[in-house]
Amino acid sequence: MQSNRSKRKTAAPIDKRNTEASVEAQAGNFPYETISGWSIATALLGAAWLIDPFAEGGFDAPKRLVALSAAVLAGVTLAWQVQWPDWRRWSRPALWILVLLALGCISLIVSTFISPRQQQAWPGLRTLMLFGIFLPLGAAAFLGGPWGQRLLRIAILATAVNSVLSLAQAVGVKLPIGIAKLGGRLPTGALLGNEGYVALACALMAAACLAVSLDTANSRQRLFALGCGALGLIAIAVNQQLTSAIAFSAAAITVAAVRWRVRWVVGLGTGIVLLAVVTAIVPPLRVFSWGALPVSSVEDYQRLTTYRLGPWVAAVEMAATRPFTGYGPGTFAAEVQTQRFAAEINLRTRLVPPVNANAYIFAHQDYLQLSAEAGIPTLIAFLAALGLLIAGLLKLTHGHRAQEPLILLAVLIAGAVAALAWFPMQIPFTAIVLLLACGRAWRLIAEHDWRAA
Repeated sequence: MQSNRSKRKTAAPIDKRNTEASVEAQAGNFPYETISGWSIATALLGAAWLIDPFAEGGFDAPKRLVALSAAVLAGVTLAWQVQWPDWRRWSRPALWILVLLALGCISLIVSTFISPRQQQAWPGLRTLMLFGIFLPLGAAAFLGGPWGQRLLRIAILATAVNSVLSLAQAVGVKLPIGIAKLGGRLPTGALLGNEGYVALACALMAAACLAVSLDTANSRQRLFALGCGALGLIAIAVNQQLTSAIAFSAAAITVAAVRWRVRWVVGLGTGIVLLAVVTAIVPPLRVFSWGALPVSSVEDYQRLTTYRLGPWVAAVEMAATRPFTGYGPGTFAAEVQTQRFAAEINLRTRLVPPVNANAYIFAHQDYLQLSAEAGIPTLIAFLAALGLLIAGLLKLTHGHRAQEPLILLAVLIAGAVAALAWFPMQIPFTAIVLLLACGRAWRLIAEHDWRAA
């Protein structure tokens, strides 16, 4: 009897601990991260492949719908089990990035409130806020594990499928999709609907694959990365996309310079890009730089830039008219014609758009469009945050586990350069990829011990 009582006495605490452990396990077994991860994966695949042949915007509308719906589901699910973060543990660069982002967001909201086009500004702000969910999703802790690698492979798969379909279209294969009007110059838009979109996605994929191939000891992983990267470059060449080729080249030079410790090349390239942008925007400098090129007429410049001068000067005119607040998010399409006419009067020359004028509802320059819609202070805040993000990634590539920072750096450089002549932040798939990359880069910077470095 004594023996049995002693057994009962010792068994009771063990049973209690087991019960508490099982309760905690059950509480922690709810698949928050799994739901969030597959929601992000659904956003990536849906934004790359989903089409609706019965919708007016059959390529773009369903992609935005699934991307935004998945973003809300992933955000709500992950936020349900995330505790209030301890910001005191974050690094100083990460805090500065958050401050700049907050200033930019406040400026966006102010721009919306005082916009002269309220009907376009409020829906535009709502769309930006929903897409903005991908930033904290990218910064989520669970992406530092297997889910981060899984999502990278899913993004590469989504792009590779579009690349193969685009190449098939280039040799005469027709997809069973009814198209009333081409979205670009060539019928090789695959499931993205525009050959330029395919090339932009391929530039991001090729940049990431190059970073992987240069910083992995796994031969199978290297061969896979080289194969996907080559596929992306072939698609860029076949689709005749110079902007995407330049974006990949900038990322490749950056990756090579960082990988082989020739970092001054990165600074030189950044300086050249900034100099080119400043001399193109500032009229007195433009006269002695771009104006001195051996181009005989405005029409030559139009052909050289694929008729981008019209939307560019319209965006500049918008920013000059309302430099501090802009016209409001999503208002460029409503203002582009009026502002282009005003710019033509000031310049005393015509900037006639091409026949496919619908393609120029975007400025084809994300930085100019942001300043036109949200004001120059908003542009400065976001550019400063991006600069700190890239600078932080450059420092993180010093470490022995530098593959992830190198991949993120390659993707962000390619996207930042592509935005100089295209609009990757207006395309659902490339916007998701870049926002996730920004969020993940911020997480790495926030958790890094800069004092030890």
